[in-house]
Amino acid sequence: MKQGDYMKRLEFGAWTIETDRERTREFYAGHPLLTQDCSCEDCLHYVQACEQFPAEIRDFFRVLGIDPHKEGEVSAFGRSGDGTHHYIVFYHFAGRIIDGPEQIETMPSYKLAGVDISFTEEADLVPEGFPSPVVQVELEMYLD
Repeated sequence: MKQGDYMKRLEFGAWTIETDRERTREFYAGHPLLTQDCSCEDCLHYVQACEQFPAEIRDFFRVLGIDPHKEGEVSAFGRSGDGTHHYIVFYHFAGRIIDGPEQIETMPSYKLAGVDISFTEEADLVPEGFPSPVVQVELEMYLD
């Protein structure tokens, strides 16, 4: 099989993407938990909070082949007024953007279960050996 044989086209708000879930899933399967690379309180809390994601967010990660407990970047912005923890996280998946906004600073987000989601091919901190082509998905969320 050649690259692209498993690409599946999906739509999320303003974006149409193609994703190779199996190649992404295989990559994440071989990587440790986020907390093995960073044991700060914010990352520990985030990994535990992954268990509490609404079903729609769990399904979103599953469709892309991403294990949210593993390789990714987590930025924590403290507690909000309602006591929840504010996070902006990003992950990578094998795929490409077919159509959608291009400028990450001005793009609208796709909302799913109270989480703001956006996609870009301007990927940062892509792990060595990650399958290409690569798309970065960014999520902004508030977790208990």
